[in-house]
Amino acid sequence: MENLNCCLVCGHSQFSTLFSCNDFVATGETFQLQRCNNCSFLFTNPRPETSEIGRYYKSDQYISHAGNKAGLMYNIYDVVRNYSIKKKLALIKRFHTSGKLMDLGCGLGDFLNGVRQDGVFEFVGVDISEDAIKHVKNKFGINVLLENQLDTLRQNSFDVITQWHVLEHVQLLNERIVELKRLLKPNGTLFIAVPNSESWDAKYYKEFWDAYDVPRHLYHFNQKSFNLLMKKHGLNVIETHPLIFDAPYVSMRSETHQKHIFPFLRGAFMGLTSTVIAQKNKDYSSLLFVVKNA
Repeated sequence: MENLNCCLVCGHSQFSTLFSCNDFVATGETFQLQRCNNCSFLFTNPRPETSEIGRYYKSDQYISHAGNKAGLMYNIYDVVRNYSIKKKLALIKRFHTSGKLMDLGCGLGDFLNGVRQDGVFEFVGVDISEDAIKHVKNKFGINVLLENQLDTLRQNSFDVITQWHVLEHVQLLNERIVELKRLLKPNGTLFIAVPNSESWDAKYYKEFWDAYDVPRHLYHFNQKSFNLLMKKHGLNVIETHPLIFDAPYVSMRSETHQKHIFPFLRGAFMGLTSTVIAQKNKDYSSLLFVVKNA
């Protein structure tokens, strides 16, 4: 296990342990969440080395990499995902009506396929998983690059770079932001979605909150820590948007972790509660940050 000795956002070396979380998906192992005493950045510490992280993704329960599965949860996931793709594209086209788009961490390729069907952007998909890349090729006929090929792409290549619930997984966080800046055109736009650890549902479920998803999620952003990370690299958050379907979905899974009866009903209610509360403080369960060069 790798132990972080300094905060990846501000460099501070004093941390406080928030609590411990179990890996509910693959191994049942326990991991600590620690918060930087200086900037409030929350992260999994210690965390798996790059060479061992792959085994924590090997589970059919890991839904973003589980294609063609049956069951109510997966059916709900599919309906919401398809609607969300259309909403994401509508937001992107507010900033760019044409150009080149990269979906970094494209997973099973559904967003990429939505971009292709929309027909507005040239597009490139990138992922770390060879299995996911094969799936995208077989299902959609789309060729996807391996993440280790990022450095072969030319500087200032993309008008739009998207990361949908990806940044929290990235082992080399600051290096990833540097690479995003290198690949983005001067007037380009980043669209980065992450869970929000300051949301009501995160505080309600605590160590059972599904979006902590240790150890696959290495970082647990809030609005403050995300903005600080962007500013550190000469980037500005110009808009923040809620991903309103994440709260009930995450809450349903959190209820399951607690082994409550009627997890769908309870989760739907708790997710709705979180969303209603967030209309005042804007701390929705998941947030989509629109980011541009400073």
